Amino acid sequence: MMKAGRGRFAWGAFAAIGILSTPLTGQVAPEVVPYTLQVPGSVRGVGLNGAGVALVGDAGSVFSNPASLATIRHIALEGGYRAAPAEARFLTGALGWRLRQFDIGVGGRYFDFGPDPTRYFGASAPAGSDTREVLGVGSLVYRYGMIALGVSGKYARRSVDSTHVRGYSADAGLTIAVFDIMALAFSVQNIAGNWRETSTLAMPRITRLGFTMNYVDPQETFRLLSTFEVQWPEGGSARAVIGGEAGIVVSGVGVLARAGYGGGTPWLPDAGITAGGTVQISVAKLDYAYRSKDILAESAHYFGIRLTL
Repeated sequence: MMKAGRGRFAWGAFAAIGILSTPLTGQVAPEVVPYTLQVPGSVRGVGLNGAGVALVGDAGSVFSNPASLATIRHIALEGGYRAAPAEARFLTGALGWRLRQFDIGVGGRYFDFGPDPTRYFGASAPAGSDTREVLGVGSLVYRYGMIALGVSGKYARRSVDSTHVRGYSADAGLTIAVFDIMALAFSVQNIAGNWRETSTLAMPRITRLGFTMNYVDPQETFRLLSTFEVQWPEGGSARAVIGGEAGIVVSGVGVLARAGYGGGTPWLPDAGITAGGTVQISVAKLDYAYRSKDILAESAHYFGIRLTL
């Protein structure tokens, strides 16, 4: 009886997410997609070429699939940094907190386009203007056995000096996690696009389905993981991504390497293969990722840290 109840819960959740993803009528056609929405959920996700919907237990899940926060044991913290050309910089941070059968997540992103934003926006952002983007996300997750259902609300803003363009939207996700061994996950991001109908800020919907498998116990010395994900971006063709991690951790200290391969999307150029790695020291994981081409059409180096408490 319990298994049947869980099955009905899962199918009901999928149906609810599908209904919510229907575009709002009368929405004004947007013009620009915030850079803060286009970067993968974490530095780890960058190294896996954007495959992150089924990566469970990381605070950065608030940016890709809120339901994947469900396997956090107590508290998870995460931060990331990318230096971009022309003195631009990108920063991200996230927190996940477990409360009995619930998980709460918050995340923020900030992109400063530097003293010469014309490199990115042309005449719409004059040289010397203070051009920046901000993204805020808040998530709530409910866990029922191996099944977790999560929702997120998000706020996005692009500013050029004192002129601000804002957007609001939401994400929903479903994750079925078998301990730390494997996870099947589904999410819809930016449900119905930008809910602020008069805004010209685009928040395009993207639907994601992924599966992650640990081939050895991730609490033991050797680590070996693969992840496969399919993404359906609004207005574009489907994108498939495959990635993997492998490494050795002894007494809480070790090194992991990762790589990902996948095509491009309307908002993320095809970089072919991405790569990265992690140095783990006790509860701290120092991440690095390299992408030969990102949305700014430049090679990118990302640095991050994850803490599990």
